[in-house]
Amino acid sequence: MNVAYPGPWPVLNDYDALLMDVARRIQLSKTKHEVAETNFRALCQYVDREGSPLENKVIECYPSGSFATGTAIASRVAKDQHDVDVVMELDVASNTAPSAILSLLFKAINGEEGSRYHGKVTQNSRCVTVEYDDGTTVDLMPIARIDGPERAGNLFHHKAETGESYHKRVNPWGFAKHFNDHVDFDPAFHDLFKGRRMLVEGKIVEKAETQPMPEHVPIEEKSARVVALQLLKRNRDIVWRAPSRKGRKPPAIALSAMSLDAGPVHPSLLDEVIAIATYIRTRLLETNGPRGTVRVVNPAYPADEFTDRWPENKTAQDLYDGDLRRLIVDLYKLRNEDLSLAEQQEVLKRLFGETAASYAIVSKLEAQRHEMDANRMRLTNTGKVVGMAAPAVVAPSSTPAKAATREGGGELSQ
Repeated sequence: MNVAYPGPWPVLNDYDALLMDVARRIQLSKTKHEVAETNFRALCQYVDREGSPLENKVIECYPSGSFATGTAIASRVAKDQHDVDVVMELDVASNTAPSAILSLLFKAINGEEGSRYHGKVTQNSRCVTVEYDDGTTVDLMPIARIDGPERAGNLFHHKAETGESYHKRVNPWGFAKHFNDHVDFDPAFHDLFKGRRMLVEGKIVEKAETQPMPEHVPIEEKSARVVALQLLKRNRDIVWRAPSRKGRKPPAIALSAMSLDAGPVHPSLLDEVIAIATYIRTRLLETNGPRGTVRVVNPAYPADEFTDRWPENKTAQDLYDGDLRRLIVDLYKLRNEDLSLAEQQEVLKRLFGETAASYAIVSKLEAQRHEMDANRMRLTNTGKVVGMAAPAVVAPSSTPAKAATREGGGELSQ
């Protein structure tokens, strides 16, 4: 449960402004969100079309995971691409052979040669993926409802290459509701960052007025916890780009679940990232799972285990612990050391990738030049600012941090 931060809320620090600009760069745009929603709704209707192998079998479709909790990020930042996870509830027997359900869903989408999605569809062990011409993807996970809490169902798992096949009890709708009920709009976080300018087509402009659109939430209307989770996901994705990295990435849903127990939400975005990463590291000391590893479950439906496939073993668990330790060390360096702009950019690049790091540094320079034009500060040749700065935005007293509403996206990088 998130609670109010016990201390006074600070001014907008330089390191928090940098992280906010990184986070802003990895957000899925409102336009891309609308495209994502259009795509998945079209797919659901297509599966249920006349003549489909699953005609009249689609009960409901809804986004799940990061897309449903507002923690999604653009999967490939430079290209503004996104990946969307969608639950497709089917009117089928919950004990139907997993291979049969996944095969039917694949056939329903792939269709005949020359049809809308033909050749763009891949059958995976738990979902069917559609990849669009621009590289964005939609993963459709079929489930069949079972007795129990609202929206609980059986997931169908079938791995063709090994013959592995089983049903898994899940409740993605329940988790999204639980997460959003515990992390909501945070006025203090909004006020702290509302004056932060953003770079648009090479020019500094004031942030547009926030719009009360439930399907897409501006970054300032999210909790520091939600934005910190997005930064953790970005860091995870950057680390997993290394050719030497094998095996599964830590699932975003497990990170989100653990973050809910990370204590009071910090007003500083950097401190919040450190706090969540530190708490997850304490969880990674646990060995109570079936493979002698950490066990994370859906708080809304404990039968739904989020760590059933990761970590594969203690080595994989320790590997991510090392990643988090390096993240924390670099964030302390960003906060506590007097780094030049080049050094700041190098830290951000190491943590969040070149595209996001460059955006943050350019935004900082443009903001500084904007202030210099107003004769309020002077920039030295090392990139440091001296002189009188513009009045900082000061947030109001601490309030319970809440902020996640539905927003599209996926995960990876550049």
